[in-house]
Amino acid sequence: MYINEVVRNLQISIIRQISARMPEFKNGINMTIGEPGNDLPYELKKYMSDVTLNEKIGYTNTGGAIAYREAVAKYYNKLYGSNYTWKNALANAGSTEGISSFLRTVLKPGDEVILPTPTYPGYEPNILLMNAKPVYIDLKHTDFELTADILEQYITPRTKVIILTYPNNPTGTVMALEEMDKVAELLRKHNIYLLSDEIYSVLSFEKYNSFARYTDLIDKIVVINGFSKSHSMTGYRVAYTLASEDVINNMNKVGQYTMTGVNTVGQLGAIYACENIPTRDDVVEINKAKLNRMMKGLREIGFKVIEPKGAFYLFVDYSMFSNKKSLDFALDVLEKTELGVVPGICFNVEGYFRLSVTQSDDIIDEAINRLKTYVENECK
Repeated sequence: MYINEVVRNLQISIIRQISARMPEFKNGINMTIGEPGNDLPYELKKYMSDVTLNEKIGYTNTGGAIAYREAVAKYYNKLYGSNYTWKNALANAGSTEGISSFLRTVLKPGDEVILPTPTYPGYEPNILLMNAKPVYIDLKHTDFELTADILEQYITPRTKVIILTYPNNPTGTVMALEEMDKVAELLRKHNIYLLSDEIYSVLSFEKYNSFARYTDLIDKIVVINGFSKSHSMTGYRVAYTLASEDVINNMNKVGQYTMTGVNTVGQLGAIYACENIPTRDDVVEINKAKLNRMMKGLREIGFKVIEPKGAFYLFVDYSMFSNKKSLDFALDVLEKTELGVVPGICFNVEGYFRLSVTQSDDIIDEAINRLKTYVENECK
């Protein structure tokens, strides 16, 4: 029977493919999936449990409960100096659903979306599903640092959206405030959207600067965030979009005919998190320590590692040891060492692999030892 050719040509995420193979390995170490290593805070878990047991849990509006939308708007205003009201907020069933709904709201066939690489692999399929075109910026030569001058070179009359992710997945890099100011000036010159994926904002190692700070650009800046990474609410699938009322109202139409509504208990838990656990400084310190431990071990082996400024990933250059394509390299590491890593091609960059470093210290040390052994035995 007929299948849409765009859908037929899409590939299941390589990250998921490798992660799905991990149970095959008795002593497997899975450093693929970007899931926090810490559980959600006990007080948050207890609150959601009490709500579930003691309250009637029904549908909320498609766009989310008004209380939820108010909570995330106030949360952003307090943390990042924005000026949102509840009418600028929309509930999403995870940040990827928010990204998808936004792109479906604004793109038409032939439009272009600029993606600096390395980039989260969930963007491209959603662009292609709209018969639009991803336009990649190769940032290898700048150690993956993007500037407004580089960005402007890729803007054409067909450009509709720029997607930026900070802290970046997979590098953990962030954009300096001075460069953000220049990007804002770029937006003032061009009639294009900036989709700012800020899902790792709370996990930034230093004070985080959100693009939401440019309140005069609310018609052009669309912010995506959620509670999976910051508060370990991965299973609750609750996130949000912050944008102009026009964008929010039209995204709401898309949501109504796709996912209908967002997990009610998740929304209530997120309200509690916004009001009672706004930041996760303890988790940030744990993440930094784990990343530093892993980074030190990798550099001692001889790998080049991009130094992260947030999140819990390391993006590792292995080209000094092997000229294998990154997928072949990752599969070989998996077969030879039972260590699951993500090939750089997932992020549109060859010669690198990503590690999600959320494990205990002893497992991190074992992963380092396995990579050391692999290099010694397989990369001569």
